[in-house]
Amino acid sequence: MNLSRTALALGCSTLALMGCGGGSDGTPPSSTLAAPTNFLVDGLGTFEWSATPGATRYELYADPDGAGPLPEARADDYNQVSGTGFQYLQVGIQGVAGALYGSGTATSMAASLNSSYRLRACDASGCGAFTAAKAYDIANGISHEFASGRVPLRSSQGLDGNPRLSRDGLTLAIRAPSAGADSAVYVFTRTSSAQPWQLHAQLRSGKSNFGQQIALSADGSTLAVQAMEPSSSDVNFSNGVVYLYQRSGSTWSQQASFAPPSAPSACPQPCRADITGHLALSADGNLLAASAGFSTSAGSGSTSIGAVVTYTRTGANWTQQASLETGGRWVSSLALSSDGNTLAVNEGAWDTIHGQSSVVTTTPFVRVFARQDNGTWSQQARIPAGIVNATDVAGSRYSTLALSSDGDTLAVHALNVPGHQTPALDIKAADLSCGGIAADAWYIALYARNGGTWQRQTAISRGLAGHWALASDGKALFYGDALFTRSGGIWSCPQG
Repeated sequence: MNLSRTALALGCSTLALMGCGGGSDGTPPSSTLAAPTNFLVDGLGTFEWSATPGATRYELYADPDGAGPLPEARADDYNQVSGTGFQYLQVGIQGVAGALYGSGTATSMAASLNSSYRLRACDASGCGAFTAAKAYDIANGISHEFASGRVPLRSSQGLDGNPRLSRDGLTLAIRAPSAGADSAVYVFTRTSSAQPWQLHAQLRSGKSNFGQQIALSADGSTLAVQAMEPSSSDVNFSNGVVYLYQRSGSTWSQQASFAPPSAPSACPQPCRADITGHLALSADGNLLAASAGFSTSAGSGSTSIGAVVTYTRTGANWTQQASLETGGRWVSSLALSSDGNTLAVNEGAWDTIHGQSSVVTTTPFVRVFARQDNGTWSQQARIPAGIVNATDVAGSRYSTLALSSDGDTLAVHALNVPGHQTPALDIKAADLSCGGIAADAWYIALYARNGGTWQRQTAISRGLAGHWALASDGKALFYGDALFTRSGGIWSCPQG
């Protein structure tokens, strides 16, 4: 196999945890092939390595408890009938993620969380040397630890919201669509960062494997799950609903569920209402923000309205607080401050790129809403930014947002290509910290609030860059594998 870069997809339920194969017990290798280089564990059941010259196949071994007493075992080979097993593909120079956070049983997912792995290359004469054991550190894979604490990593690919980790890194919630009709969210806990993950709860809700998103409060005790239920008015549709779960001691119980909110008068009947998938919880779990959509195709044209619905908890009782229209056709991302008093919403804009026509005709905006002492919300700012959902040959790209804990700092991952995907924005080289704009034109704009006024402090361009995070105190940004810091309102570039 003339592979220059190899990636693997491993179904979470495919490890054969009995009957170790040759070579895992210290037996000398039967081939002179060198161990594969650049072996990485990218996620739960996803791996990457550079091809070994002369190799015709590879074998993966997993130790389900790392340094613990359980034996190492070889993973099953890929089974085309079941669609599970160890599978590696020729992918040129790219590393391709496989079944990341995909389906699987609670037992096999726990094993994936705690496992370490070794890989070896094989040819006609046998198998060569093993790589060093590698494991996936999910806490650092989905969050970043600043001096001010741990916060979730934002992604430019797909919806944020799975999996989720508490601020102390000891509670983990993972969405796991099942093979049947219902979806599941598994909650794992550990007593310290040095201890293995243990299954704490298995929560099932919804009647579909699709569209489910989750949010976990910073204290790890409140969980919101967006799931799908059949529509009561149209058998051809399913509607998004939200389930709220609360932990008391060692027990999780459903505290509330929310159906789609009532449609606004601007959406003529019949108007279809839906909860569309973006969720955010305040740090204490007492306020939930959920994106909603209203649409109709009745009459001479169609209507599509994006909104965010907020719900509040008093004691154990949840009630709808507000429905905030965003001015766009849908909500493509949102962010909530830890105190639950500031909400940033991406109005939603869609682009098709690489020569295809764009449907975006006006500059997209971020709307910032602030909650008053009496519980009412009002729009505080409407900030122009290169917000986009884009589909290109590399897949879907989504702009994302982040707010500091107090809501006074906003980070917007955006796109600026004058005359192409989005209308020209006022982002020039002089506005950019640490060099010019990246070749793909993605950047992060950083805004600060003074009283009720928002102003852009800087823009930093490191492209799509995979993942990024804003510190909870708003004084640091992790972006492009570099740390940018702010002091006295001035953002500084990394040294070196």
